[in-house]
Amino acid sequence: MIVDITTTGATLAANGLKVLDDGVILRSQANLVASKDADWSGDARETARVILDHIAARARASKYREVRTRFTGCNEALLAEAHNRFGVVAPFGGPTSSGMLTLHCPPAQLYALGSFLREHGADTVSVASLDYVLDRENPLFARLEAFLRQ
Repeated sequence: MIVDITTTGATLAANGLKVLDDGVILRSQANLVASKDADWSGDARETARVILDHIAARARASKYREVRTRFTGCNEALLAEAHNRFGVVAPFGGPTSSGMLTLHCPPAQLYALGSFLREHGADTVSVASLDYVLDRENPLFARLEAFLRQ
């Protein structure tokens, strides 16, 4: 097997190689294992919490894109409709006093949501990728804590 990063494809053509259809060479998976008998001091739990926060925050971020807009016509009914139609969440609540609104939207719904917002008065809608979304509660760490209490 030959693995190469290509821009022009010249190396591939010169060597009679082909690009894999999905581009995936190997899928892998990691497992985090915890033992009840291990040292679960405060420091050890805090280290586990940080690791699990990182994993959970990256996983949550991969499910959404951040959508921002400003318009005065936004209200609770419009947010509820956006949630029901496009699966968006408003992580910081409704619009600010200046009309700024931040939504987290599943990637497949971005264009439909952008059209919906503009149809309802938004002049500009920006979209950004998220690196991390840290929630107050981390279900991964909660599961570890519950396991250790058994």
